[in-house]
Amino acid sequence: MQLPQTLAIPDHLALAVMDFYELSMAEANSLEGILGKKSIFDLVVRKLPEEKYFATHRWTSFFPNGRSVEHEAVKEKKEQKPFLVNAGLEQAAAYLLKAKGSKELSDYLKNIQGITDEKFLSWVEKIKFSGDVYAMTEGTIFFAHEPQLQIHDGFEVAQLFESILLTTINPQTNVATVANEIAAAAPGKILLEGGSRRAGSPQSAIYNSRAARIGGFHASSNVAFGMAYEEKVGGTVGHSYIMLHASEYAAFKAQTKLLGSKVCFLLDTYDVKKALETTLKVIEEEKLEHFAFRLDSGNLEEQAKWLHAQMKEKGYARQQYDLVVSDDLTAKKIRDLENSGADIDKYLVGTFLVHPPKPLGGVFKLAAFYENTGFLSMDIIEADRTLQMRGKFSENPEKATLPGIKQVYRVMGDDGFYKKDLIALIGEDISPYLKGGDMVEELLVPIIKEGRQVYDFPTINEISRHKEEQLKKFRDIENYPVIISEGIRKAQEEVRRKYKT
Repeated sequence: MQLPQTLAIPDHLALAVMDFYELSMAEANSLEGILGKKSIFDLVVRKLPEEKYFATHRWTSFFPNGRSVEHEAVKEKKEQKPFLVNAGLEQAAAYLLKAKGSKELSDYLKNIQGITDEKFLSWVEKIKFSGDVYAMTEGTIFFAHEPQLQIHDGFEVAQLFESILLTTINPQTNVATVANEIAAAAPGKILLEGGSRRAGSPQSAIYNSRAARIGGFHASSNVAFGMAYEEKVGGTVGHSYIMLHASEYAAFKAQTKLLGSKVCFLLDTYDVKKALETTLKVIEEEKLEHFAFRLDSGNLEEQAKWLHAQMKEKGYARQQYDLVVSDDLTAKKIRDLENSGADIDKYLVGTFLVHPPKPLGGVFKLAAFYENTGFLSMDIIEADRTLQMRGKFSENPEKATLPGIKQVYRVMGDDGFYKKDLIALIGEDISPYLKGGDMVEELLVPIIKEGRQVYDFPTINEISRHKEEQLKKFRDIENYPVIISEGIRKAQEEVRRKYKT
């Protein structure tokens, strides 16, 4: 009998999380005798994602006879994200440090894929990342065309990590960005991530919890995440618990016996108004001094206002209870609830946090390589005529990539606010882009050198604080300038002239 598999990714299989074409290119280079050309790959988002939403437009028509008619229409609108929040670097670095070739992979290629080149199969068994990684630290605010991560290694080894890097960094960056938007919509409120049941996979559930915390959430409901990061997680009961009991009263009573003043009454299993009456009976019987309510469906604004009015009428002070809401919340829904005066203490967010409406389209593209074995790293600046710059062109300009070994410079004025970002070639003179008093920060920092970790990874709280500290230094982030240097423009034109006929 064949046993089922969880398809979890142990370290020894991590390298195999790739598209087969990555191995096909390596095999072709092996046959051609050009294995190991030192190459530089960028992981980069070429265009900030757009989010669609529906907006209600209302207007009134007036007629000469004094009659008026109210109109209402729903229109689809698009809104481009002004920036992204970098996340996922820690897991990407872990895979680069731990993932290796193996006889298991070699045997698969030989016995199942039918590869017979023994030289190549031997190379597969010995694959190991021994290059350099430069990256933006997690929590860094960044924009389109700015490399989040830069890989320096032999072409084939670097290319083999494309899938594992993109599936590690893209989703976490997307979730962290959405979490930041939600945090901005409800400043000072408690934000709880509860998207494990909506996640794309068990592993992504843990990634989502981590990314949400980076983006500004206070806690997760996922126990595996809590164990991995030694964090307390949250959660009380679901509707099934209420339905299991003979009555709501029996469920609330049992729940209160367990949780005491930490109890959170889920009100919408059957009828919100009757459920509130039942909870008040339990509250009086158990003499609770503090408790919470949760609303999970229906018109949350109306229900919240009704609940507050009922509690006030019955003599309960507002500080005696917390109000938690859920129900497929988005940043827009939360912003509307905040602006409406619904007076909500905590938001439990799942579906549209872990499944943002628009996936993030980060790509992994070759930016440069060396014809000989000489290798110019980020911290060794010298002329090398063997460096070959490469960039992608397309009829769709949004799919183009920038050539060369690049650094992203964040320029701060003497007033303490960021002025602009500059993407420039390593070794390029950036003084023409600066004014007196400007301070410059290099956003791509060394993470791994020659296959060894050189960066001390911060805690999730430190990453989240780093994000918040940056955001305070942007005056008008929606119109923040990102400049592509003249050196990159010239390199781009040179590549265009050489290859685009």
